[in-house]
Amino acid sequence: MGCLHALLLLASGRLFYVLGTPAAGNRSRRARRSPHVDTCPGAIQVGGYGVVSIVPTGWGSDDGAVPINVTGGQLIQHFGARAYFAHSCTAGRYDNNQYIALNLLGKTLHYTTDLSGAHCGCNVALYLVSMHQNSHPSECNDYYCDANNVCGESCAEIDMQEANEHSWHSTLHTATDNGGKGTGFGGGGPSWNGPRDWTSEQFGLGGSCIDTGGPFQVAVSFPLDAEGILDSMQVTLTQEGRTCPLFTQVSGYKGNGELTKALQAGMTPVFSYWRSDDMLWLDGKGDDGKGFCESDLEDDVGSCGKTTRFYDFSITDLGAPA
Repeated sequence: MGCLHALLLLASGRLFYVLGTPAAGNRSRRARRSPHVDTCPGAIQVGGYGVVSIVPTGWGSDDGAVPINVTGGQLIQHFGARAYFAHSCTAGRYDNNQYIALNLLGKTLHYTTDLSGAHCGCNVALYLVSMHQNSHPSECNDYYCDANNVCGESCAEIDMQEANEHSWHSTLHTATDNGGKGTGFGGGGPSWNGPRDWTSEQFGLGGSCIDTGGPFQVAVSFPLDAEGILDSMQVTLTQEGRTCPLFTQVSGYKGNGELTKALQAGMTPVFSYWRSDDMLWLDGKGDDGKGFCESDLEDDVGSCGKTTRFYDFSITDLGAPA
């Protein structure tokens, strides 16, 4: 594929532009900038784990990596960014062995997210994939893989967060189940509805439980059943000044056995910020009219905010305080 051609991949709503060779995912084409210097964004402290380096996608492409700023322990991702948690970072060089392999079975991941500015059509995501075990560079040249085969490599995927100011989805996927089984709030179209575990009055801009105009706290837990198999993914959202936590869980998934093995082997956290005109699966009003977004077309809803934030990461044993 020539350097001025783009391969557009759209799988279950996740949009990537693969630009030239190598490729950069989760971003639209930008003006070429040359020369640019590949750099490592920095590192953060994850409580209960240690220091984690941040590795962005896009090194070696004509455009370079979309900026990720690490400031005061916060991950500030610019629109179009995607990046990975790693043991170390070597600027300009990808190595799957550098990606961390996190086993969250029987544990809870805590963090704070800020979705402000990410409105209809935008997607602020934090998820786990089996990148550490993937020895193929993939079409994105950074060893990326997921359940939608976006960069030509499939692997198990656990979407802890796919969200914007109006919606939240948490979804489990085996390597071959691109639809997965999800929960949360938002999405839908004629004759179908997305998850409705909460309401737009509880979660959204000015929400009574979670006001997405400001940061809020997330706890994602992975309890085991009596046989040591993943029982469910449990998600709790809380916010300072509000007294009604929002809880949801994905349970009874047919692929929990496969995901148990993936978590035991260790999975790599990935975060991204992107948009699509076809995001109503996440934020649409649905057949019942209880979702929020009438349209995801950029001409209708405007562009996404320039940045979103993640911070205050920690890992605890299940049931222990953050």
